[in-house]
Amino acid sequence: MIKKTLLIEIGTEELPSRLLYKISSYFHENFVKKLNFYNISYKDIRCFSTPRRLALKVIDIDTTDKFIEITKRGPSIVHAYDQNGSLTQTAIRWLKHFEININETHRLKNEKGEWLLYKTKKKQEKIELLIPKITESALKNIFIKKYMRWEKNNQKFFRPIRNIVILLNNQTITGNIFNIPSSNLLQNHLSSKENKITIKDAKDYPKILFQKNKIIADYTIRKEEIIKNIKETAQKINGCIKNNDFLIEEVTSLVESPTVLLADFEKKFLNLPKQILIHTIEKQQKCFPVYDFKKKLLPNFILVSNINSKKPEKIIMGNQKVMHARLSDAEFFFKNDRKVKLENYLLSLKKVLFQNNLGSLYEKTLRLKTLIKWIAKYNSSNIQDSIRAALLSKCDLVTHIVCEFPELQGTIGMYYALEDQEKKDVAIALKEQYLPVFSGDKLPCTSIGCALSIADKMDTLSGMFYVGNIPSADKDPFALRRLAIGIIRIIIVKNITLNLKDLINKSLCLHHEKNFKNVILSDKIFKFFIKRLFHWYEETGYSIKIIKSVLSYKSTNLIDIHQRIQAISYFIKIENSELIILSIKRISNILEKENNKITGCINTKLIKEAEEIILFNQIEKFKINTKNLFLEKKYQDILIKIKDFEQPISNFFKKVKVYDTNAKIRLNRLLLLDEIKKIFFTITDFSYLY
Repeated sequence: MIKKTLLIEIGTEELPSRLLYKISSYFHENFVKKLNFYNISYKDIRCFSTPRRLALKVIDIDTTDKFIEITKRGPSIVHAYDQNGSLTQTAIRWLKHFEININETHRLKNEKGEWLLYKTKKKQEKIELLIPKITESALKNIFIKKYMRWEKNNQKFFRPIRNIVILLNNQTITGNIFNIPSSNLLQNHLSSKENKITIKDAKDYPKILFQKNKIIADYTIRKEEIIKNIKETAQKINGCIKNNDFLIEEVTSLVESPTVLLADFEKKFLNLPKQILIHTIEKQQKCFPVYDFKKKLLPNFILVSNINSKKPEKIIMGNQKVMHARLSDAEFFFKNDRKVKLENYLLSLKKVLFQNNLGSLYEKTLRLKTLIKWIAKYNSSNIQDSIRAALLSKCDLVTHIVCEFPELQGTIGMYYALEDQEKKDVAIALKEQYLPVFSGDKLPCTSIGCALSIADKMDTLSGMFYVGNIPSADKDPFALRRLAIGIIRIIIVKNITLNLKDLINKSLCLHHEKNFKNVILSDKIFKFFIKRLFHWYEETGYSIKIIKSVLSYKSTNLIDIHQRIQAISYFIKIENSELIILSIKRISNILEKENNKITGCINTKLIKEAEEIILFNQIEKFKINTKNLFLEKKYQDILIKIKDFEQPISNFFKKVKVYDTNAKIRLNRLLLLDEIKKIFFTITDFSYLY
């Protein structure tokens, strides 16, 4: 076995920072799959990525020649030979197609029959020929929907590919990838006068990049270096930074030769609302705000440059000028906004279209006012405060600040409301109305925030269904699935006893008074929610069987659904719970034979055997002991009591003959079993759990 080190580097134009890590991971995964497909062994693969390069370094790759076994199964023996033992036309065509002589074939026998079989070994292409093909395939099979095309050949990748390096130890592997010939010349840093860096041996990667131009090709090492230097820089002014993984990841994907520098801005900008300041520094300038140890902002920021300049003060000065301009704009817009109160922007919403056929933002606000008044009754929110929050909810959308920085919607509303002396819960609700923003995001904390978030999401969702903007299997341009999951999570986690169907109907009526269309739409929206609910529970880790068993009841109360799913999940983990489930299965099978047409009441006079008397008494005892538990929906306690049926049912089947010769006794015993089934199926459809 001949082992070598393989290097592949794909030089590109600036890759999108938010996709870099994903692209690199997919490239690595696809390449590994292809190596496995060709049965090429290796010791380890290291992955590298910067804004202008994707690279893989394969350690101890096996480069020896390999043989692959080719197997071709032909027609069955029955169809391969006629009655005289001569080859049929079917067999002849098969042999001719694969250029096989009948003497080269074997017989394949198994329990299903017997076939002609041809086996041979063929020398696999040399690894020098395979690697370019594997590389191009691994790149082309990265499935992220943000490609671009370039040049007359209409090549397609995330950014134009400009350079290819393939080295096997010190040997340059020749090949074309995306019509670009490979070489041993690495792409240099964008700021370097020399376009290329010559690499003589694969083992020198990535060290040679750092030696030549301080390029840190390893994403993880680069990230750790940036974090370390940022912290050390902040400590120089007795400051610190807050953890912001998203920003760290983005900055790591924006630079390949990171240099951390400290800059400052005028102290007067500290008078701006904290969130505006942070947003400008982090989101717009991709820099890091600095805090003192009391968590107050300092008039400084830390930037990560992609250039190792001999005159870093020029880079600092340039960034300070841009930061000053940005903060000056924010200050100007903020002062203009504060000339009037937040509520005075309400009428301006009449000029802003919410959605075609759904009116303006002002009309949406009026719908929210009505809907939140209804929701507030169910989550113990102050009704007047909830209405106030609804009226102010969209006012910040027409402020100068939000027009300039749309990501601050809600946050600015909260700041302005607090400055206008609105109640704290009302102000916080203006920010919380958009939560959760993404899967797994935090939920609103205040009851008014929960009510406003539900109202806002439900109004958008029902409105989009009303005008026909319904998500398809692969398209959801208005993120209605995310809105539905948001509503589901708030209702369940915050334990709000809202009836989902009532919420849908109430919202639909605000778009149009009750009509036949609303009834159909209501059912569509309800089914849409149930699908989302199923997937949410599945992702959370609940058993699919349990989810289906509960959802089959088509309950419209999410809290009730959640309590049942939790209770059953607990029950099936109890020792010997499977015995009860098997008993239910046995009872159900018996009743199914009767086509479930057993009617009438249990006649106590016909209960003679000791075991059926005990079972009947257990039913009566269960009904008495669980009456209040059912009212209080304590399903876990009910299921624990159901376990008490295990022994009486077992003894009943051992000692009592269900199909008695006496028709009346037989019917009575079937009614007894039917009563047990009704008890079990009151909580869930146990047939899904068999």
